[in-house]
Amino acid sequence: MYNMMRIDLDSFRSLVAYFRNTGLLKDNMHIDVEEKLAIFMHIIAHKMSNRAANSRFQHSPATTSKIFHEVLNAMMIFQKDMIVPPKFDQLPGPITHHKALREGHFKGAVGAIDGTLISASIVEDDKTSYRGRGGGECFQNVMAICDFDMMFTYAVAGWEGVAHDARILSETLVNPANNFPMPPSRGKLIFSS
Repeated sequence: MYNMMRIDLDSFRSLVAYFRNTGLLKDNMHIDVEEKLAIFMHIIAHKMSNRAANSRFQHSPATTSKIFHEVLNAMMIFQKDMIVPPKFDQLPGPITHHKALREGHFKGAVGAIDGTLISASIVEDDKTSYRGRGGGECFQNVMAICDFDMMFTYAVAGWEGVAHDARILSETLVNPANNFPMPPSRGKLIFSS
């Protein structure tokens, strides 16, 4: 299970239950929610082409594409429920699991922020702006914030190509549409390098 979809069985079952109970995904005559999620997870876990997924799951190209986009739309709603901005009206709980986080530079920190570079499949007309150094593979940057309970509190994805974390952060801060959760003056974010 983990090798195929990069998710353990209990987490997969929880996702299935969530999507089925909320009505974001429904069984249909030929494909149930479990198979829809399995197709989606397998495609994104292995950067699988539609053709390879058709062969693996024995569905037509139109069916595979329809399922992928149905689950993708459900995931976009799911992420809004799961990635919740922090409530800065309450002080974060004490950091007890690591002495270095309680003292020094980390005292008063409300979370940590970092970015990562992810390989991306881009349509041919848009590839130029996503190409990495050397004009080869296409990439996008993802920046995320998590609190000290290891819960994501913010994420922004899709920055084209290779860029420095500080540039992505500064552009995210100036665009009000990003709804960046600014910590209060008493809290601070730790930037990872």
